[in-house]
Amino acid sequence: MLRLAGYWYIAAPSSALRRRPIRRVVENETLVLFRDSSSKPHALVDRCAHRGMALSMGKVRGDCIECPYHGWQYDGDGNLRHVPALCQDEWPPQPKSMHAFPVHESDEHIWVWIGDETPTETPFHFPHCGERGWTTFFMHTLFEAPVEACLENFLDVPHTLFVHPGLFRGKDRQPARVRIRRLADGVVAEFLDEQPLRGIGPSLVFPRDTVMRHSDRFILPAITRVDYTFGPRHGFVITSQCTQREDYLVDVTTAITWRLPLPGWLLKPFLRWYCRRVIGQDVAILKVLGQQLRDFGPTYTSTAADVLGRHIRGLRRQAVEDPDRLAEEVNAGPETVLLI
Repeated sequence: MLRLAGYWYIAAPSSALRRRPIRRVVENETLVLFRDSSSKPHALVDRCAHRGMALSMGKVRGDCIECPYHGWQYDGDGNLRHVPALCQDEWPPQPKSMHAFPVHESDEHIWVWIGDETPTETPFHFPHCGERGWTTFFMHTLFEAPVEACLENFLDVPHTLFVHPGLFRGKDRQPARVRIRRLADGVVAEFLDEQPLRGIGPSLVFPRDTVMRHSDRFILPAITRVDYTFGPRHGFVITSQCTQREDYLVDVTTAITWRLPLPGWLLKPFLRWYCRRVIGQDVAILKVLGQQLRDFGPTYTSTAADVLGRHIRGLRRQAVEDPDRLAEEVNAGPETVLLI
C-alpha cells in the first residue's frame, strides 16, 4: 500500500460522531474518534496503553475517553488523566505509546492529519460547498479496489460508454480535443470542443443552448474534481476524496454540487437517485478489477486515451520519493484528440 503522509484525509462525516466514540482506519492508521465536552473532535490511536484494549469500545467522560477494560482515561492530546486502580502513593504513568492526530472539522466532515510534521494548512475545501446559490449533498461509498484505480476511474471518460450506457453519454462517440497541464499539486485535463452530453442525467438537468466546458482534475493526495460549466452562472461539480483503509479497501466521500436553472430542492431527489446509480455501477466494476489485480498484478497497457491515469500514479509516487519536484507547474504534453 502506497501511503502518502503529510496530508489531511477524511475520517468520518461529522454526523457519524456524536456522544459515543467511533473507530476508523485512515491510511492504515487505526484511530478512535471522540468529542469532548465542548463537542470538539479528537483522534487517538485506538489502543489503550495499559493492555491494548480498543478505546473505541469505551465511553466519553467529560473531556476524556475511558477504556472499557480498566477505566484508564485519556484526553484529546493522548495524555493519561486517570487510572482507577493505583497503589498507595503511586503516580499514574505517562505512556509514550499514546499518539494524538491533528483534527479539523469542516464541510460537514472530520479530517485527520496523517504525518509526523505539524500541518500548516487547513484541509481541502469542497468547491462551492456552503456558497449562496449552490446546492450540495454528500455520498459515502466503500470501494474494493486500489485507491489509484478509484482515482483514475472517477476521471476516466472512455469507460462511461460501457459501464454507464445511456446514463452519462449517448451511443455515438464524438471527437474532442484534450489539453493536459501538470500543476504543483496535481494534473488537469481540459476538454475542448466537447459536444453536450446526451445521457439521461445531463439531458434532464444541464442547461440547453449554452456552451459546455468540461475539465477533470486530480489533486494530491487522493482527490478528484470534475467540472461542467455553462457560462458564468451555472455549473455542476463532482468532487471525490479517497481515504485508504488498507490495500483494496477505500472510503470515498463524494460531493455533488450544482447551480442550475431548476431549483436545487427540485433537482436533489433525482440527482441522489441518479448519482447513486452511477456510483453503484462503478463500485461493481471496480470490485471485479480489484480481484483481477490481486490475481494477476498491476500490469497495464495504456494508450493516449488513458488521459490521466499515468499522471495520477506518477504524481503519487513522486510525492513519496521526491516531493521537492512538485513545486512548479509544468506542461504535460500536446493536445490529444479523444473519441468520447
